[in-house]
Order: sequence, then structure tokens, then C-alpha cells
Amino acid sequence: MPKEKLVRREDILAAIRNWLIHHGHPPTVEELRKLLGVGSKRTVLRYLKWLEDEGELERWPGARGMRLVRQPERGLETVAVPLIGEIAAGTPILAQQNCEAWLRLPKTSALAGGRYFLLRVRGDSMNLAKVGKDKIENGDLLLVRQQMTADENAVVIAFIDGEATVKRFSRGHGYVALKPESSNPVHRPILVENDFQIQGVVTKVIKKGVELLDLDN
Repeated sequence: MPKEKLVRREDILAAIRNWLIHHGHPPTVEELRKLLGVGSKRTVLRYLKWLEDEGELERWPGARGMRLVRQPERGLETVAVPLIGEIAAGTPILAQQNCEAWLRLPKTSALAGGRYFLLRVRGDSMNLAKVGKDKIENGDLLLVRQQMTADENAVVIAFIDGEATVKRFSRGHGYVALKPESSNPVHRPILVENDFQIQGVVTKVIKKGVELLDLDN
């Protein structure tokens, strides 16, 4: 019989963190088995017990009954940020205000001052827009600073008739334009007067598959 694949402690912790980023909840044992590329769930359970014994993980009954306890780098200052539903990057959809999870992000310049939340992008109406060096693409996470005003050309989360969308903010004479930046020509600017509300400004794009420790990269 072939020997069971050996997996490093750091690889197991990274796999759990990455799953949390993508899905907003911990993986099941079977999902973690596939992520680690091992042959049996019994091996995964042995790894999880190992992490429990080292104080890295808490577990309780249930398919997703686990929680990471320690931070990936000792002494790293972090801040808890709620992951709240999805945000449409196309036709506005009703924002889901339930908190899916809390993620701890390194406290960097992107998290300087104010209150923040994370939203998952759905759609392609902003796939040419950049915040910093990163484009806003389907499945990305947006780090949003809560505020009710925005500077010209900021990327904002705006509520229109109780629905939310992410767009480029621009002022006109007596109106505001919420502009898409897309490779898909179907998307058009939204023109509003006073019947909208800014909920926040996007300060960072966290790309799919990016680990929490790579937030500054």
C-alpha cells in the first residue's frame, strides 16, 4: 500500500483560511480532504485532532464545526471584519445584510481608521475598474470603509431603492452618475438625484485565492 501523504501544519491552516475567504464558513472534513489531496477522511480527522491538541483549532459537533483559534503570525496585529453577503457588480440586487462570517485581517494602511466590512462581488460590470493595482472581478472580496460621502471617482457601494450596487462615483450638475467600468457593453451608467445613499467606499480588492497574509501584496 502507498504511504499516506504527509501534510504540513501550515498547509492545513492555510487551506482552512482560504476556504473561509471563498465561502464565508469552514470546510467539511470531505472538502478539506480534497483541498489537501489526501486519500481518506480518517487522515483529515487525525490532522484536525493534531491542530486541536496544539491549540490551533476548536471543534464541536456538526459538519462545519470548527474554528481557527490562533493568528497565522504571532504578534501580528489584526482586526475583525464582517463578511456581509454579496454585492452586485451589474444590475443592482437586494443586498444581503446578514453577516456570513467574521474574518481577521492584518491591520494595514487599508484598514486605517473607521469601520469596515467585506462584500463578495457578483457580476462583470466593474471588471475593468481598479482599486490600487487590482481589478474588481467576479468572486473577489471588496474591503469597504463605511461612510456616507465619497470623493470624485471613488468606487462606492450605493443603495438605490433599497438595492445595492458597486460603481464609480461621479458628480454632475444636479445629479450623480454611478458608472460601470466593464468589458461587457450591456452595462450603462445609473443617473440619480437624491434618491440614493452611499454606504461605503471600496479601499481594497482581495482576489480569489489570496491568503489573508497576502493582503498587502
